[in-house]
Parts: sequence; C-alpha cells; structure tokens
Amino acid sequence: MKTEKPPATGVALTLQDVLDGLAPVEGLTDARRRDLRSAVRCYAKLTGVPPAAIPLDLAAIRERLDGMVPAEVKVSAKRWANRRSDLAGAFAACGLMPIVKTAKVKPDAAWAALLAPVADPAIRNGLSRFCRWATLRGIAPTAVDAGVIERFVAELTAASLARHIGEQYRTVARAWNALVAIRGGEGLHQVALPERPAPVRVAWEQLPAAFREDVDRHLAWCAVPDPLDPQARGRALAPATVGLRRNHIHSAIQAARDAGMAIERFTALADLVDLAVVRTVLRQCWIADERKLSAYTHGLAGTLARIAAEWVRAPAATIIELKKLRIRLGQLPPGMTEKNKALLRTFDDPRLLAALMHLPDRLWRQARRGLGASRRPFIDLQTALAIDILIHVPLRMENLSVLAFGVHLHWPQGRGKPALLVMRGDETKNSYPLEFEIPVALAERLQVYRNEIAPAVTGKRPDALFVAWDGTPITQEALTVRIERAIRKHLGVKMTPHQFRHLAAKIILDANPGAYELVRQMLGHKNTKTTVSNYAGIDTKRAGRAHADLLLKLREENLRPKRRRRPKKPQED
Repeated sequence: MKTEKPPATGVALTLQDVLDGLAPVEGLTDARRRDLRSAVRCYAKLTGVPPAAIPLDLAAIRERLDGMVPAEVKVSAKRWANRRSDLAGAFAACGLMPIVKTAKVKPDAAWAALLAPVADPAIRNGLSRFCRWATLRGIAPTAVDAGVIERFVAELTAASLARHIGEQYRTVARAWNALVAIRGGEGLHQVALPERPAPVRVAWEQLPAAFREDVDRHLAWCAVPDPLDPQARGRALAPATVGLRRNHIHSAIQAARDAGMAIERFTALADLVDLAVVRTVLRQCWIADERKLSAYTHGLAGTLARIAAEWVRAPAATIIELKKLRIRLGQLPPGMTEKNKALLRTFDDPRLLAALMHLPDRLWRQARRGLGASRRPFIDLQTALAIDILIHVPLRMENLSVLAFGVHLHWPQGRGKPALLVMRGDETKNSYPLEFEIPVALAERLQVYRNEIAPAVTGKRPDALFVAWDGTPITQEALTVRIERAIRKHLGVKMTPHQFRHLAAKIILDANPGAYELVRQMLGHKNTKTTVSNYAGIDTKRAGRAHADLLLKLREENLRPKRRRRPKKPQED
C-alpha cells in the first residue's frame, strides 16, 4: 500500500495533473498506462467537464461514482468495476496522493485461521477488506474494537474510492459481531453498532395526547363510518386521502416546531389552523422548499383550510383569510412536473422503451435460474411481476402493493386464459372501480408463482401477491424500493412506480393522438378534464411534429419542377 505524501504545492490538483503524472512513472506497461489514462478520461467525459477543471477530490469523485450505475453509462457491471478500479489505480500510480490498496494483500496467519472455518458469505465478504487492512497495519484480531474500525473507515474515506463509504462502519461492525458470536471465547470482543439517524420529523407519540386524540377523531370522521349520522361528512375520503391528511397534519406540526413554536401548545386541531400559526407553517415550508411553491406545500395549505372549515368550523372570515394565504403562495403550473416531462422524453428513444418492455422477462428468467442457490431470486421474481403488471395495468402503488389472489386477481375462464384484475370503488383513490384484463403470458406467470414457486419458499400458497420469505405481506414502501432499484440497475433510469401511469398515457397518445378518453379509462380518472390537463403537453409536441411534416410536404411540392404544357398546334383544314 502506497502512503507517499503528495508534493507540496500551492495549486489545487486536478485530474489533468493525474494524466501528466502518469507519463513519467516507471514500471508501468504501455497497456497498463493506457488503461489508467483511459479511466481518468472516461470519468471526465461522464461528468462533461475537462480533466483540468475537475479537482482531485476523492470524496467528491466517490460521491459522483456512487450515484451512477453501469446501465446509466451504457457499460457492463464488470466493465464499470474495472473503470472504478483503474481510476483508483491512476491516483495511486501518479504519486500525487496516498491511496489505500489492499486487493493483493493476503491476511496474516491469525486472521486466516480466524476466518478459515467460517462459511457465512456475509461475514467473509463483510470483513474481507478489513482483515487485509488490519494485516497491513499489524492489528491482531484480539485488538479489534470500535476505535480500530473507525480508523479503518477514516483511512478509506481519506484515501480510497471504496463504495458506499457511509455504510462501511455498520457493515464491518455487523460482520465482526457475527464472527465473534461464532468464535466466542478466543479473546474477541463485540463492538457497538452506530445509532440510526434521528427521524427528521418529531415522533407522533411525542405530540400532546389531547392533540393526537382530536386528530384520530377527525380522521375517523373523514372516513364516514356512519353515513346516517347527522354530523357525518358529506362524502367519505378514500383511505389514501385520509393517510395523506394525517401526513399533512404531521408536517404542519413539524414546520411549526422548526419555526420555534413549542409542540405543547397544540392540544387540538383548532390550535393548528389558527390564522397566525398557518401563516408561520406555510412560510416555513416555503423557505424549506427554497422559496418555491411545491405541490406538497400547496396541498398542505388546502388541507389546513378544509380542516378549519369542516372540523373546527372557524368563522367565515378566518376561512377566507386561510384561502388567501394559499393563493398568495402562487399557483402550481398545469400539467406534469418538469421531472415527469424529462422522464417521458427519455422514452422517446425506442431502444430504452423496448428495454423496459423486456425487463420483466429478463428479471424473471434470471431469477428462476437462481432459485436453488438462495432466497434472493424470490424477491426478484416478485419485482418482475410488479413491473409487468405496471406495464399492462398502471395501478397506483397503494393498489398494486395489496393485490391478492381471489380478491383482485381472478381466472374466470380457467388457467391458460386471460385473467382479470378487479379493484372495487372503495379501494381506489377516487372511488372509481377498475377492471382490466391480464394477458395470458402474465396470467400464467402469476399461476406458476403462486402454485409452484412461492410454496417452495414460504411453505404455503400465498393469498397476497407480494410476500416476504415467511409468507407475510410486504409493505408498499418495500415494494416501491425494489421496483425503483431494478429499473435503475438494469436501465440506468430513475423511475418511480407512479410514473408508469404517465408512460402509459404517452404510449397511448403516441399511437392514438387525441385519445384522451382511452387514457382516462386506463388511468381510472373520473373526469376527462383531469386527463387533458395532465397530458395535453404530450399532444402539443406531437402536433408540432405533424405541423413540421406538413410544412416539409408543402415545400417539396413547391420545389418540384412543373412541366410546361406545349401549345396545341392548330389543326389544318
């Protein structure tokens, strides 16, 4: 491991200095020198900045690399790993800064003897780099404590491009504690795991009991348990909307706290929707959003005004002022957000769209081949099914995550025929019932999964579609993370499950310009106005393209040479 100090200069080093420093290095073959220089240039190309303008800052470079995936830069996983390794190798070879390199170090006798009987790959992989580093530093296994692991992480942070540096301490500590549990009694000691970061929002349980009770009563009233009650709400809110209202209330309390208000002052919702409090809350949210109006803050403002009107029954003058506060924040631009528009533009590339259409098949085949080796492919199979369903039926995540056989998935014509996916009105966001036909190929995979694959892993046929290894249903959040990670890993695109709905609209309108009614039915919108306001921009671009084609056709017609008619010869008598 090289630990030479960089030359003392008053000028900040850049990647161009690395390229220049590789030229005079002795002992490098021409091929190796070429690979190291290529790794530096490739990184500069990915950032879109010339090497001379990129500081030699390992922390910044590591963060940039961690934010990329092989599919994003159009290379294989192996090639991407080689490029990262060569980049670190270039930094080490040029001698401009010390680099921790342990790849070719063999653990000493004490470490080798300690790890030899351990078969758990999580322990061996988690301690692989650490034990080689400890060998270099002359640290025996019996000397390992929290301070040693902290020193190891500090050196990696300062002098390496190791991935996911923020999780290194926890990874090593967990693997070490597991090893100590197995090899106890050999002078080894467990270490304390770091605490998880404190939650951003104040815990719900820390709020005054009276306030929480009032919120619970309000949310129960929103669900309209008894429609014949004289005090019942005019229309029941969908469960997802009730959950969003609770989230808005929680966010408002946090914003008030961030603005310096004591949470003890809130004993009822009436305290939260006080005009002065609402003004403070909205100002705090606006500042947190970098002095811009976000969709969340706009919705929060509306929620507080509705609570004041419906539940607290504040004076009419107060309701008017609360609505004015929301108006003063500004109006959200109509249609989709810029993030969604940018995503849809990437799918103008037919190759990327085709890769997404084939991703479920790819994941399914890979997972089925690996089922005998571990339980991880079982998760990948569910991810393949989830993406396949979203491609054919762009459900909202709160509906996708709770799909169940016999409740939402039916085979009225029997196996080998299309299946039906049915959602009742009381299960959807806008109380609009949904019914879609599932194509035969996907329907058959669902049958195979339920009757063959899942019982082999969980020990029984599941009722829920998405379950953990023990057969219990997984959460919506867990399924969301799996879908996003799979798309990011294999396509190099950041795409949420909800954005499948926008993509479905794009696909339909690309094939059928102006088919807003078809999009409305596919997405389960109650009103065509909602559909048009969201996706009119897609047709605007298409209209511009059609107009350009018409202009080109007119120009071609005008430029086409016209044949002159010859005058007819007079006929002789």
